[in-house]
Amino acid sequence: MHTTTTAAATDGVEADVSAADRTAAADASVATPGRYYVTTAIDYPNGEPHVGHLLEKVAADVLARYHRLRGDDVAFCMGLDENSQHVVTAAEQNGVPPGEWTDRMEVAFRRAWDALEISVDAWVRTTEPRHRRASQELFRRAREAGDIYTSTYTGWYCPNCNTFYADADLVGGRCPNHPSVTPDWLEEQNYFFALGRYADRLRAHIEANPDFIVPAHRRAEVLGWIDQGLRDFSVSRAVRPDGIAWGIPVPDDPSQVLYVWFDALTTYITAVGFPDDPARFARYWPVDTHVIGKDITRFHCLYWPAMLLSTGLPLPRQVAVHGFLTLEGGKISKTSGNVIYPADLAAEFGADPVRYYLMREVSFASDGDFSRANLIRRHNDDLANDLGNLLNRVVAMVGRYRQGTVPPLPAEGGPAEGEPERDLRRVAAEARARAEAELAAWAPDRALDAIWSLVRRANQYLEERQPWRVAKAKDDPAAMATLDATLASAAEATRLAAVLLAPYVPATADRILAQLGLPPLVPGDWVVAGDWGDHPAARVAPAGPLFPKLDEDEG
Repeated sequence: MHTTTTAAATDGVEADVSAADRTAAADASVATPGRYYVTTAIDYPNGEPHVGHLLEKVAADVLARYHRLRGDDVAFCMGLDENSQHVVTAAEQNGVPPGEWTDRMEVAFRRAWDALEISVDAWVRTTEPRHRRASQELFRRAREAGDIYTSTYTGWYCPNCNTFYADADLVGGRCPNHPSVTPDWLEEQNYFFALGRYADRLRAHIEANPDFIVPAHRRAEVLGWIDQGLRDFSVSRAVRPDGIAWGIPVPDDPSQVLYVWFDALTTYITAVGFPDDPARFARYWPVDTHVIGKDITRFHCLYWPAMLLSTGLPLPRQVAVHGFLTLEGGKISKTSGNVIYPADLAAEFGADPVRYYLMREVSFASDGDFSRANLIRRHNDDLANDLGNLLNRVVAMVGRYRQGTVPPLPAEGGPAEGEPERDLRRVAAEARARAEAELAAWAPDRALDAIWSLVRRANQYLEERQPWRVAKAKDDPAAMATLDATLASAAEATRLAAVLLAPYVPATADRILAQLGLPPLVPGDWVVAGDWGDHPAARVAPAGPLFPKLDEDEG
């Protein structure tokens, strides 16, 4: 998101409204801008990130960018879950110490997210000293509340997902989430958290707050777990005499390290200042939305709220649960070679086409498949044909018929505004309203469908008005008035499409605005530049096609 910019110059003429002016207008218009805190799950750095990580990250980024455009003070947390035993295993397999391995992986993860324009601004590594302080403080508070006790854990433990399982949970003796992994049998003295005593309070909270867990079928799933009975869970692991003491030590007991999930969940409060910066923490907590995959619902919707209740901290406002991606119809697997890396995708297709494809093709709440052929089809049909062609036609016709100067918009209800113009303006308003509602409901795919209704209608509008025919009647004042209304309305619809699409395809949105002679978007523009006629284009600046078509045979 751009915070400062200068107006784009077109043939020596600057855009009519500078970015600085619009920033000031946004500050004035958004009298009480809110704050918005969103997190994704932090990732195990046991290997480089792949395309399976992208749905969650892009969806969270879309919401973060949307709220910045609304003028909200946004914190967007991501990070690395480094204290897992299988991170140690990965380091050993690569012949380096764990610290060196996680440093190497941080570079890889950062490179991937930068390549996809993920606008994270609160990054946490769980090996950081501030996170150690936060995790130990949370443990101390739970212990002081009487919710931590010692006992012997006897059962199965999967080192890949760091999850405890009963016999009934296993599938053919294997981890239900990692079919190739046989969990370890553990018998050791640990610290436990008294989850069971919070069952009634958790159920009451979930039932009283229907939007706490979305989509609704995930909420029903969590309530079902509560009805089955909640077991207390281990919150520490014994340090093995022959192993590496990797993890955060339990306060006052160096023979144990914190269970990786107790430490990982604490990341969300570490990122906003707990316990070192009370003012920042008070500003951003409770979090507005945790964005997670369906395999870690139990931890975020039961363990984490109970830990917060125990320690007297407010609960998250919402947990948004997404489905999984397959790749070309198969399970993503580094072992089998069925994997694509985000930076490679961005290098081949560009960040915006990948972001657009993920949000348009895959339903956030359901499982989906990533297909190169479908990405190329969306690139050519939607981005090149629909959006790119719309911009190209508008810019070309304004240049040809009005020497690059965009005519004034017809006055609402005035003689130059016909039914097609009124309908186009109506569709633009509906697209914005529907997009806002769907984004609030954590349906970024449906929000994008709503926005695309404006792109399609703008193309249809040009076909209805046929300005290339009207322009032939140069001596007819009425025809010229219609031509001016058509060019101005089409340009305005294209401008508004750019504003609405900016959370999804930020670089493309600014490229569209540049060709319309307007500066890049700044925070608050959804509010001050998102309505019909707010900041219309003044003079076009052709710059070639937005998305040259790709060879579909490559898919």
